[in-house]
Amino acid sequence: MNVEVQQAIESLRLGIPPEGHIRYFTVGRLKEINTLTTTLQQPTSTALLLKANYGSGKSHLLKFIRETALKEGYAVSSVTLDAKSAVRFNRMDQIFGAICRGLEIPGVKQKGIAPFFDWISSQLKGGHVTNHWGQIANNNRWNYSKALKSPSIFIALRAWVSGRANTNLIEDWLHQAGGYKITDLDRELIRKPQISFREDLQANGPLQWSSYTTKASLFDFKHNVYSQSWHAIQDLDTLARASKLRGLIILFDEFEDIVYNIRNIEHQKVAFQNLFQFFPGNLFTLSGNLFTGMSFFAITPGFVEKCKHRLMMKGCWDYDYSYFDALQTFEMSPLEESHLQELAEKIRQFHGIAYDWDTNKLTVEKSLKHIVVKAASTPLQDRTRHTICEVVKCLDQLLEDDK
Repeated sequence: MNVEVQQAIESLRLGIPPEGHIRYFTVGRLKEINTLTTTLQQPTSTALLLKANYGSGKSHLLKFIRETALKEGYAVSSVTLDAKSAVRFNRMDQIFGAICRGLEIPGVKQKGIAPFFDWISSQLKGGHVTNHWGQIANNNRWNYSKALKSPSIFIALRAWVSGRANTNLIEDWLHQAGGYKITDLDRELIRKPQISFREDLQANGPLQWSSYTTKASLFDFKHNVYSQSWHAIQDLDTLARASKLRGLIILFDEFEDIVYNIRNIEHQKVAFQNLFQFFPGNLFTLSGNLFTGMSFFAITPGFVEKCKHRLMMKGCWDYDYSYFDALQTFEMSPLEESHLQELAEKIRQFHGIAYDWDTNKLTVEKSLKHIVVKAASTPLQDRTRHTICEVVKCLDQLLEDDK
């Protein structure tokens, strides 16, 4: 136990709430936390902009949602946007690949499409799937799907459960959303697995695949203006629900990236439209490519105004700015000094366990109160992170003095 707690302190030393203990180190904002918890307990199509200043807990709240969602039985994917590292929000193939790489399921430490497909395979073998599964695999004939909209997802999963495909290739292909020769994908994902099934794959049979007229388009995540990427994201939610998870939740961090790091205004307009597509309601059914799971976007308070300003500066006067105003926003209240004192108390307890020393001394309590009062009055945007670092630094020094 001490090793785990020491790792938590190392994370706190950097001002970062430790993985696996996010809920414990979440203080204040009881109303907001209760609202989010209730939302997660009622799985419906939901999208929210999580609004807070830099260093005021956006990333912490995303981690809280992740930890809570996994506990509630969801599949979760955390995506950090970075246009400079090829995770651009105007490129849905890149977003789909990032979602696949970040996929997590309850009780499994590994991330990615592999543990997700392994989970589905185990549920199938054990018969632990919903009645909806018959439409996904055509009553286990695996010749086509009435429920999945992306042929790539169906073909990949079909190959995975056959036990005859190169799973490393499938994983790499979906994580990168492309990058393989059509002949290699055809051989590994269609021809080799075919021996495991009674009927041939009917790639163009179902109505929803009617636009995939060539073999190349079956594996193309850019097909039809990225429609396959959108369909694939939706299919991940469909598969999660069919395998008795509660659905898929996608967490987007560093969302200001779409304002600051996408320089081409046409690409930026596409990124904005992609954002609208995640939000439920008739207003945003621009092309019908909606994601019906849950998604959360970490932003700063001025995000919407920055988006509008960017478009106006580029002369986009005919743009419908009402789309931005209709985005549902969840605003977090700032942490008060009393909340920071509560947080310091939690850190004190962990520090004592981690290094096996008595932190219940009056001198420790007084020193921490003084540190929090001073740190809380510091006019910094990242006041909370600064306070955490100062508390750990104080405890480290008191431990050294105690030896």
